Amino acid sequence: MKLFPVAIVAALIALPTAIQAAPQVQQVIYNVDAVGKCSDAANGQADIKEGLKACDLALSDPAMNHRAALLLDRGVIQVRLGNNDAGLKDYSGAIALDDRLGDAYVSRAGLLVEMKRYGEARADIEQGMALNASNLHVAYFNRAVIEEESGDVKAAYRDYKQAVAIKPDFEPALRELARFKLVKRSARA
Repeated sequence: MKLFPVAIVAALIALPTAIQAAPQVQQVIYNVDAVGKCSDAANGQADIKEGLKACDLALSDPAMNHRAALLLDRGVIQVRLGNNDAGLKDYSGAIALDDRLGDAYVSRAGLLVEMKRYGEARADIEQGMALNASNLHVAYFNRAVIEEESGDVKAAYRDYKQAVAIKPDFEPALRELARFKLVKRSARA
């Protein structure tokens, strides 16, 4: 019987363990085309019905790890198609997956304002602002609508102005501001 040095035997025993411990390479293929079409449709750069199909396709991929952003985009598309309940569900789903997604709070708030659910909308606006959402002009606009509905015209005016300060070509806020007339009051002694 031939004897092997202890070091060689130890190396041979450790070899299968080292091979098993090697990191596994996993290839993940995303349907980038569907993700892009979904996003383009949400941003008004593609057909929204085709965009909705693309969102559904992208979300059907179990390996997709951008689900919150896709749900947000699909929510935008659903609302544009008039499917408010589906849009609300998608916005809430996006927030459930990523509660740091400020744009989802602001988008949900806009839909809640449209549904006249002002208390819920105000909470979402505040959360979206706290998270520094990229669509802050929309947050200020929606808060102005709530303020105006509650009779606080001065606060509404300030928030419409802030929306325009953030995005100077934001038509909804410009349209609302055109309704206001500033009146200077004289100081009374």
